Amino acid sequence: MQCQLSAHDDAEHYGLLSDAGPYGTALWLRWSGSTEAGPATLPDCPVASSGRDPEGCCLFAGHPERHTWQDAREEVAYTD
Repeated sequence: MQCQLSAHDDAEHYGLLSDAGPYGTALWLRWSGSTEAGPATLPDCPVASSGRDPEGCCLFAGHPERHTWQDAREEVAYTD
């Protein structure tokens, strides 16, 4: 499993297991180092981008570092 957080120096890592939990939560695998891992049910991050078509963050509330929409590459439109 790969950590879903943006590049970070924190010892804790999180990978999404399932978003089919109770409304507003998801099941995450939390681990630190190479030996300790366990499930964690965490509330969804409530932050969304601004603008005409806001995009919600796909991580959990209180996550460190950047929101998922801040890490997304900007789409470039090419015209002929």
